[in-house]
Amino acid sequence: MRAAAHLRRIDPAEAWLLGALALVMGPHLLRMPWGLSALCLVLLVWRALASWGRIALPRRWLRTALTLVGVGAVFAAYHTLVGRHAGVALLVVMLCLKLLEMKGPRDTTVAIFLGYFVVITGFLFGQSVFIGVYMLAVVVLLTTALVAQQHRAAQWGGWAGQGRHLRTGAVLVAQAAPMMLVLFVLFPRIPGPLWGMPKDAFGAHTGLSDTLSPGNITRLADDDAVAFRVRFDGAVPPPAERYWRGPVLWDFDGYSWSDPDQPREVRAAPQAIDYRALGPAVHYTVTVEPHGRYWLFALDLPALVPPDATLTGAYQLLSRHPVRGLRRYRMQSYPRYRLDPDTAPDPRRYLALPADSAPRARALAERWRRQAANPQAVVQRALKYFRDRPFYYTRQPPPTPDHPVDGFLFDTRRGYCEHYASAFTVLMRAAGIPARVVTGYQGGEMNPVGDYLIVRQSDAHAWSEVWLRGQGWKRVDPTAVIPPGRIDDSADLARIRPEEAKGTAQVGEGWLGRTWQALGYRWDSLNYYWNQWVVGFDRKRQGDLLEQLGLGGLSWRGTAAVLAASLGGFIAALAAYLLLSGRTRPSDPVQRQWRRFCRKLARRGLGRAPDEGADAYAARVRRRRPELAGQVTGIARLYNELRYAPGAAELKARQLSRLRRSVRAFRP
Repeated sequence: MRAAAHLRRIDPAEAWLLGALALVMGPHLLRMPWGLSALCLVLLVWRALASWGRIALPRRWLRTALTLVGVGAVFAAYHTLVGRHAGVALLVVMLCLKLLEMKGPRDTTVAIFLGYFVVITGFLFGQSVFIGVYMLAVVVLLTTALVAQQHRAAQWGGWAGQGRHLRTGAVLVAQAAPMMLVLFVLFPRIPGPLWGMPKDAFGAHTGLSDTLSPGNITRLADDDAVAFRVRFDGAVPPPAERYWRGPVLWDFDGYSWSDPDQPREVRAAPQAIDYRALGPAVHYTVTVEPHGRYWLFALDLPALVPPDATLTGAYQLLSRHPVRGLRRYRMQSYPRYRLDPDTAPDPRRYLALPADSAPRARALAERWRRQAANPQAVVQRALKYFRDRPFYYTRQPPPTPDHPVDGFLFDTRRGYCEHYASAFTVLMRAAGIPARVVTGYQGGEMNPVGDYLIVRQSDAHAWSEVWLRGQGWKRVDPTAVIPPGRIDDSADLARIRPEEAKGTAQVGEGWLGRTWQALGYRWDSLNYYWNQWVVGFDRKRQGDLLEQLGLGGLSWRGTAAVLAASLGGFIAALAAYLLLSGRTRPSDPVQRQWRRFCRKLARRGLGRAPDEGADAYAARVRRRRPELAGQVTGIARLYNELRYAPGAAELKARQLSRLRRSVRAFRP
């Protein structure tokens, strides 16, 4: 009983506020260092216990000391106080400290509006439909806290009336939805963000790197995050042709591959495409997730340059600006092609090897060159070497610190795609064949619900390109010759050898597995359309939509006028509705329930006279309908007590709840 008494003394507005802030801070606490998260949890619990009446709030000197500790802890964790992670962590810690000095209605209001601001920071880490719905629910709870604070002294202000506050908060948010939709559709888009993003804003999921070294792609093997999605206009190319071209690397230092020219290539004009199509073109639309780098992805070989992008001499698509938001572009590619058949590449670039790198691989390649009739035969000898020797495709390759290429080719013979591509390219260069490494993605998973292809980070891949006279640059993927029995992971087998994987796949996964997979497809499809129409609603999509609405020819002044007229019309309609509903529907919840009770009886020929009081009306109904005597008497008694008898707000709230249930259950 004593605990219950303490519970009743908690301010409902504070309870709603603490609950909402706990939800909005939850995702941040999961990504913050454990020490900072523990500090925030201690401060939240301290505030809750103080509201409960169990402990006292800290004095000013202690709050000052805690503030210094909080700032120092953030700086110690991130070595800065600015940036996405550090800035949001500092904001969360300061908000928790603010709760410790919250004593009156004004402080509660300030904390509620600070909570609204913290909601925005959640979208710095993700903009999925889940984040949108989650933060919308938090906004409803914060609005409920605001409503509860404004009705502290009302009859329904106690704990028994909090359901009404929640409904009011939800209705207020719902009433703002049309205005939000009008602003979303009509407010002019600008090319780029309103402010500069922090430098660490895209460090969580950059996917591919601008260099390739042992382990770079292996670390992405278990990452199921979406890299991009593709919708084809016609038939989907077969798995063997789904090579998504990304960074092309040519400079080798004995350990890593890189492209030192890329910073200059971003600003350069698109290069002329010297190719011969050997089949029909494929038309499709790519939606790339933000990764903070410059590269775009296209089916090998791209034959179109999207707007605000360029094409390098190695046929890599680059954006003019870092991809810091959802990027959607139309593409055309030729999966079957002949590339640069008559233009010999620069030997200083595509034949260069460090003098002290891979001595055993150099010797092997030199022997192949002397024995082979032509460069094509050298390529086949290298592929036969990978196929016949005990090479394994594994996600857990052993380290080869001294000479990575020699260690992989002659000692461990276990590696992932970057090991095979690097070793094959070194062998080709050592044999006098121009070669380079291409990184990107291979394969993809069709979503039957949305009819589009999902390419994940786990589909990251690396392969080689060699230049042969009369044939040009040819794609060579040494992992494709590894026998299925030497591929450790079934997912890798399904990606790089899809035909062999069909025979080894399990026929039945059970209804639970199929149901879970179907739910996953539906969820990803929902996120896809969310990205297309909400996150990716850029100037082009806005222009297309306005064109469909007949507003495409308007200037920015005309669009602003339409925006102002739409908002004004909505506000006027809402004001008229509230005014008319206020005349016909009493704001007093007790009077509203009583009128509902009277309307039910009036439909049975027992209408109440204008000058008839509750007791007199109940007596008349009892005489006419004796079987309703118990219900009518109880409802009339509750009405009189709520209207005229004194009582605490908590008691009034319980009585109002009983009156509402009684009137709802009344069936004359």
